Amino acid sequence: MEKEVYGKIDSLKKTTVEYMKSFIGNIYSPGSFLPPEILEMMEKITGETGDELACCIDRHNRLLAISYGDYHCVSVPEVSSRRSENRLSGIRFFHTHPLKNASVHGMLPSEVDINTLIKERFDAMAVIGVSEGKIAGISVTLLQRDKEGELRDYITVGPWAPGKAQYFDSLFGEIKLLDRSITKATYDISDQREKAILVGVTEEKNTQSSEDYLAELKELAVSAGAVVVDFCTQKRKAPNAGTYIGAGFARDLSLKRQALGANLIIFDDELTPTQIRNLENITGTRVIDRTALILDIFAARAKSTEGKYQVELAQQKYRLPRLTGLGTVLSRLGGGIGTRGPGETKLEEDKRHIRRKIYYLEDKLKEITVRRNQMRAERQKNNVPTVAIVGYTNAGKSTLMNYMCDTDVIAEDMLFATLDTSVRRMVNEDKQDVLLIDTVGFIKKLPTDLIEAFKATLEESVYADLLIHVVDVNSEGYNSCMETVEEILEKIGATKSKRFLVFNKIDKGYYGDIIPNPKNYPGYDKVFFASCITGEGISELKEAINGFFTESIIEFHCEIPYADMRVLNILHDNCEEINETYTETGVNVKGKLLDKFSYIIKDYVKKDE
Repeated sequence: MEKEVYGKIDSLKKTTVEYMKSFIGNIYSPGSFLPPEILEMMEKITGETGDELACCIDRHNRLLAISYGDYHCVSVPEVSSRRSENRLSGIRFFHTHPLKNASVHGMLPSEVDINTLIKERFDAMAVIGVSEGKIAGISVTLLQRDKEGELRDYITVGPWAPGKAQYFDSLFGEIKLLDRSITKATYDISDQREKAILVGVTEEKNTQSSEDYLAELKELAVSAGAVVVDFCTQKRKAPNAGTYIGAGFARDLSLKRQALGANLIIFDDELTPTQIRNLENITGTRVIDRTALILDIFAARAKSTEGKYQVELAQQKYRLPRLTGLGTVLSRLGGGIGTRGPGETKLEEDKRHIRRKIYYLEDKLKEITVRRNQMRAERQKNNVPTVAIVGYTNAGKSTLMNYMCDTDVIAEDMLFATLDTSVRRMVNEDKQDVLLIDTVGFIKKLPTDLIEAFKATLEESVYADLLIHVVDVNSEGYNSCMETVEEILEKIGATKSKRFLVFNKIDKGYYGDIIPNPKNYPGYDKVFFASCITGEGISELKEAINGFFTESIIEFHCEIPYADMRVLNILHDNCEEINETYTETGVNVKGKLLDKFSYIIKDYVKKDE
């Protein structure tokens, strides 16, 4: 069992922390409901510090976990229990209440205590009142059934003086009877999803509500399979270096987490390793940031080998600076001449392993990039027009491709349904083949490591002849989504291609009844309003694509000197049509060429007579 004291222990002496750790994992006074050794330890710590202390004890009287709080509260550490949801947890939760005076009220459970007891299904909740360094009284609260037979009621025994602690021993029988009599689940055991609280920091001038500010984070959490039980935001000039949010706000978050039975806290911005560690100590539960959440979704959705490599590479780069170790305690010696010494720590070994994994994944992705470049070069050689569909996640890119190409690419109403690039062939009226490339959706605060890992995939947008930017016109803040896409396109160098703008999902209406004005988007060659469900506007889009590639073909007449015959070879690779006539001075060439290749013949153009 790992011996770790949870909570904000930085202010404690090292000897005090080690003293508490020495109790973890040991069994005390079997048969005693309130083991005196544990009571003595809790009395000593709260008496010296004036802060709350909590202990989790199983039915064998083994001390499983200790959590240190402050004068007002203490977090509940997560203690795994293999017992089913329709049973009591098998764990008793003891915690102290520091008292300025030995009032009876201070020895009774608070509303938060009761909510925690019901949510966690503890065998019992013991409140130990400590006044002037001594235990003044103890109360024990047990769960009871309500009129519907659910474990939502409770009964409190005490408070009694510490000298009567042995009277609580009879409560073992009450717990066993209650546990055996439970025949129906107190919770819906079919829903095993994690319960999450979302947290963000906004600027002080921000007037958005908590729910509006974290709306996208909620969609991400739901996509990952979590149940969002609450939203929390704090207005600050800048995030706190140690805890991201304020220390007091973090303690309030801990109480809210206990009251709601949440087992996961998700922050809207990327956290440092120190911030994650401090927050987990304060709240007593797992803490992740937006980046970790997005990586988790990507890991679940990636299907192709390339997609899996890309996601794992991003995960390993994210994980490397966040490793924490136990120092030289886990040191082990190397073997062989020249390797003897103090050895390497477990942390160093883990970092070395991750670096090896990163190098391996980067090599694999380089191989895939080479193959992708070869395929792209082959398309360019055959003059196959390419169109890349880009846009914010869940804007309808895959649905658009399915409608235009009559295919069945996976398209779902959820964030990041598409992670693997799909290429489909669209045949226009003049039978000219056009390749449509469906790309991964973009999102605000897209992790840098993820962009770098998906670089080979995103390059399809860089080298495409035409970009189609799809926007969910029914989404709140679609203008902000467009700005995000533009920023990422600029970051990957995909701003030189011609672009069409498609306002999608018009069958659902326009957000806020405001019709986007095409004049407001001068960076696009054409603007369309469409619905990939009803088909409205799609035929106009297909005609525009066909017209784009037809108009981009130019006729030329040039004379190439025999000294520059390499140019003729290039024309053979890129011309739509070509006719040659050999003369004394060179080769007269007439043909049709895509406008983007006009630079090849600009020095040899000849006016027709």
